[in-house]
Amino acid sequence: MSKVVADDLENNQFSSLVQFLISTSSGPLVQHGKVISITDITRKKVKFLLHKFLHVNHLSEYRILDTTAALEIVRIKPKPQTKRVEKHKRLKHPVPYGPPIPYLSGVVKPRLAIEWQGKAPYEKRRFKKRY
Repeated sequence: MSKVVADDLENNQFSSLVQFLISTSSGPLVQHGKVISITDITRKKVKFLLHKFLHVNHLSEYRILDTTAALEIVRIKPKPQTKRVEKHKRLKHPVPYGPPIPYLSGVVKPRLAIEWQGKAPYEKRRFKKRY
């Protein structure tokens, strides 16, 4: 026997839940206020049917809590998003004094000068094979 507690649902949503469970389940239902007792169906199947009901009716703000006593349909309240108004400090110029660096503007590109200690690495030469 499974109990479904739907205190957070509105009256019209609760009545549609009862109709949905009657149509989908074969076992008898007993209703006491906003508590429904279902027999002859496993707890897992009841939970599946409740998820299906919430999905079909676009009730995404509701969740199902599986407690030892009953399955509860609970409304999850989203956290209010507060807009943060922060004054940002002005960004410092990369070079506080003097003219801009020329290689940043793309006029002069720096070359990498590699100094070898000893011999330069051996380069493989490819030759075409002649037949």
